[in-house]
Amino acid sequence: MALQEPDSAAVNAEFFARDTHSRDVAELDTYRHIAAAIQRELAGVERLLDVGNGGVFMYDTRVIREVVAVDLFLDRLPRSRFAANVTPRNGSALDLDEPDAAFDGVLQSLLYHHLVGADAEAMVDNVRGAIAEAERVLKPGGRLIVAESCVPEWFYPVEKALFKPLLRLSKTPLLGGHPATIQLPIRRLAGLIGERLEVESAYQVEAGRWTTQFGRRWPTALTPARAFIVVARKADPPA
Repeated sequence: MALQEPDSAAVNAEFFARDTHSRDVAELDTYRHIAAAIQRELAGVERLLDVGNGGVFMYDTRVIREVVAVDLFLDRLPRSRFAANVTPRNGSALDLDEPDAAFDGVLQSLLYHHLVGADAEAMVDNVRGAIAEAERVLKPGGRLIVAESCVPEWFYPVEKALFKPLLRLSKTPLLGGHPATIQLPIRRLAGLIGERLEVESAYQVEAGRWTTQFGRRWPTALTPARAFIVVARKADPPA
């Protein structure tokens, strides 16, 4: 099993503990479209595990009875950042400290492209690990909602070729403290989720004029990456 590259995990924690990402989520139109899609897909969820939360909620926590938010650094954030029905916990998407079949919903939002390993293929193994953990903690019939930045099929080999240089650059000031990332094509992402869960829908979110690349605001028209939502359900046990 591949593991998240240790330096990348540390850089992720350092970068997302800042307020920059939360401001971008609140202000940029692309993130508002993603948030609206997540809100719709969470309808009916009563106990939610929000994995890779980052201290940022792209949905109204008041409509969910109980939320457990998990990320690498939530102990560094003030408790006032979390609503009364939200329990923040430190933890990894690859090794959740949660019991089996405990949630009727799991949200993994803009997480997978940060689960990088020592090379591009290790990220795929890590995504499989995060999906496996989500499936484990879901109740039968529970839903996994994934929001993820994806690239076209033609661009994926380019990203793979650039990954090692980006990984080296992420350890310098040139990327502004943002970790190296790699994004999957939507067909491959849906296929990975479908290995463990029943995929119900996979669709592109409306793109706004602005998004972020390596933590910087960027015109959406200048990047091939687009946001997608995948919703999958854990099968009921055989009768």
